[in-house]
Amino acid sequence: MTLLPTVFADVRAITGAAAGGDRTRFYGLTALSTALQAAGVLVLIPLLEALFGANPAAAWKWVALMVAILAAGWVADIAATRAGLRVGFALIDAAERAGIGAIRRLDTADLHGDRASRLRGIVTKSGPESVSAVVLLFSPLIHAALLVPLLAVGLLLVSWQLAMVALIGGAVLLAAFQAGRRAVAKSEEAFADAGRALDDRMLEFGWAQPTLRAAGVGTGTVDEVIAGSRRRGSRLLAWQIPGDLLFTVAGQVVLIAFGITTGALYLNGELSGITAAAMVVVLLRVVEAAGSLSLLATPIAAVERLLTELRDLVDEDTAAAAPGPVRTESAETGRPPAVRLTGVDYRYADGTQALDGIDLDIAPGQITVLVGASGSGKSTLLDVLAGLRDPSSGQVLLDHEPADPGRRIAGASVVFQTTALRPGTLRENVVTAVAPDLAEIADLAQLAPVLDALPNGWDSRVGDGANALSGGERQRVGLARALAKPAGLLLVDEATSALDVITERAVADSLRTIRGTRTVVAVTHRPALVALADAVVVLDGGRVVDAGGVDELLARGGVFADLWERWRESEGWQV
Repeated sequence: MTLLPTVFADVRAITGAAAGGDRTRFYGLTALSTALQAAGVLVLIPLLEALFGANPAAAWKWVALMVAILAAGWVADIAATRAGLRVGFALIDAAERAGIGAIRRLDTADLHGDRASRLRGIVTKSGPESVSAVVLLFSPLIHAALLVPLLAVGLLLVSWQLAMVALIGGAVLLAAFQAGRRAVAKSEEAFADAGRALDDRMLEFGWAQPTLRAAGVGTGTVDEVIAGSRRRGSRLLAWQIPGDLLFTVAGQVVLIAFGITTGALYLNGELSGITAAAMVVVLLRVVEAAGSLSLLATPIAAVERLLTELRDLVDEDTAAAAPGPVRTESAETGRPPAVRLTGVDYRYADGTQALDGIDLDIAPGQITVLVGASGSGKSTLLDVLAGLRDPSSGQVLLDHEPADPGRRIAGASVVFQTTALRPGTLRENVVTAVAPDLAEIADLAQLAPVLDALPNGWDSRVGDGANALSGGERQRVGLARALAKPAGLLLVDEATSALDVITERAVADSLRTIRGTRTVVAVTHRPALVALADAVVVLDGGRVVDAGGVDELLARGGVFADLWERWRESEGWQV
């Protein structure tokens, strides 16, 4: 039977050496408890022989032995449960640690995909399911798997025929359980996939409500996924029925064989009537073990899948945490780094080539602007620099050292096109791990007018969804949050595309003020920000097609000159 070693190996790999003692105690004490249960059943044979024999008083010693066995079993069960709880909590700790690490490393292209749904499922379900699996599933599984073989060993003292029937019957029951579990596991995986798809579609549907309502789009996509989830749920039930039926038939065959063997031995005079009666109790314990196994196929299949996914997640987290290149000082202190991209490609999951062989040098302390038509790869390149995406091939170097996504995230701060703020105070939305000089941050981000207009300054609450602030004010807060992070690389993604002229000028003034103190890379199509650039990089089709200063590019004509002319014309439009 491959199930038990696989499940227990997953638990060992997930919880690691730190929980080794608790695992050993749990398995050992559970096995001891099972052995004591088997011994308690077998003690009934001499107890009944003495009780109904010529000297009933001799039964007291067997009664005392049974009481001692039951007490020892009770103590072992309590100790095993405590150890099992600690193992379960070790699983929770591992799931939370690895899950948070995986979410941090999650490519932004997967935020609404299968990967994100799996992570949500593991992190949210692994807690209660891990504890219940160890205490409520592993214990009865170990009991059921060991009890019948242990009874068979004990029955050798009574009858080798009964021992063989019990041993073969136990093997048949375990085989039936394994077959049923495998059938259920296949449909469980399909059902879990349907659940993740439903979770993903509902999440997207909830986030996209304003757009969908304005467009008059109904719930057709969600309805389709719900229908698919129902079909797979029905399939799961359909697979459970034959699995349960197979186990029931196997159990009945084992019980009939045990009963027939006991009756034949009694009729042949090889068993006394008292011993044959004691076999009824043994038979009931076999029935109990078989019944507990029959109820475990479905939950064990679900737990086995969860542990496999959790082990993969922990292995991935361990690999990601392996020592890498030594981080340079610029990523830790906020000193502006030199940035180099060599042969950087990026492909989306659907095969779309967003970046194609990007070779780029960005000088430290300068303002570099990325320009290009929609879909040219500007935002994807910015995400790669920010560590939010990992290149499909190629390297990103900070100060001439290869930088993995974790280092790039640590060494960069980002101002997004739309600033998302969480409910709380302005201070809580700006200050992160390191407390900055708020007066300096307010000055750099042109945030003083916003603070003056709020009732409690930095301690004013921004409201649910930051509805206490206008769009321009939120962008200034987003800039302040980026500047508050002691990172040497500042990335700005179309931060002024939807802002009024006054707020745009404030952002431009902020970037002009910090020139030289940070390496700035900005995606924009606004001439006011492009004019600040020390260098302009022109992207087209995921490639760098031109680069240089503004005047130099305008003099050369080409893609940038065409874009510049369009931007200038659009700024002159009036309604």
